[in-house]
Amino acid sequence: MTCITAKRLSFAAATALALGSVSTPSVASAQMRALLPTIDEVEPLEALPIDGVWEIREIRERIVIESGHGYAEDGWVHMLLFRIEPEQVVLKNIRELADGGFVADDLPQLANVTFEWVDDDTLQGRTNGLIPVTYHLDRVAEFESDFETGPSPEDDIPLIEEPPTDDDEDPVDPW
Repeated sequence: MTCITAKRLSFAAATALALGSVSTPSVASAQMRALLPTIDEVEPLEALPIDGVWEIREIRERIVIESGHGYAEDGWVHMLLFRIEPEQVVLKNIRELADGGFVADDLPQLANVTFEWVDDDTLQGRTNGLIPVTYHLDRVAEFESDFETGPSPEDDIPLIEEPPTDDDEDPVDPW
């Protein structure tokens, strides 16, 4: 058994003992709000090719990835203790790697996560925290790019046409 495995097992045992000795309140008040920033509290980064709506397959909850951050769409309960609310950031500082994968900070897991493409619409993420977790993101919807490449044909159409002028007539004074 490696030192890392022993540490993980001892941490898991200590956590189980600690949770077992604490009296649990009623189900309605068992969860507390996760201490995560909201999307308004983080500085947007550059747009990414994975911007859009994704479903976390294992828990069937949706997140929105936008401008380098991922936030909860509807919210869920994390690890039976924490309530992640809509618009709370769950992935921060998403960056694209040279091989086409992505890395980010997984805030609920308190770990870094590396995403690799499984197919065109699925990413597999692996955290490197104390307790490694593997999960999948399935694409639900893409965002359309805000930036077009080049002028569109509509750019040549004037919004308002100027009326024809009669240059040979004298102007009329309305008063």
